[in-house]
Amino acid sequence: MYDNGATPLLDVYGDASSDMVDFHVSTFFQAIDSKTSYLRIQDDTLTGDASSVDIATPENLQKLVEIGKELLKKPVSRVNLDTGSFEEIKNEGTNEEALANFAKSLADERKLQHDK
Repeated sequence: MYDNGATPLLDVYGDASSDMVDFHVSTFFQAIDSKTSYLRIQDDTLTGDASSVDIATPENLQKLVEIGKELLKKPVSRVNLDTGSFEEIKNEGTNEEALANFAKSLADERKLQHDK
């Protein structure tokens, strides 16, 4: 159950639900030709205190902020429906750019709905 600070068996249960939701939502958005309307930014490589959901020390929170900033600099990736692996998507920019575009799209849609 416990191996050098990790809990692999528990991690499988915790990650499985999240991974299944991502796979199904990705499938849906890709099927309706709207794959750029689904953006998931996630780091599956967190270890130690950074991966814990209940360590809210100032040091750990600052570490998570830095991890988040680094994630924003990474290229957009999407789950490959054939392999189940995340793959970098060429010509879609960074997560930061995609998030800004997504926010603008939502704001534009809200404005359209509000103006009706």
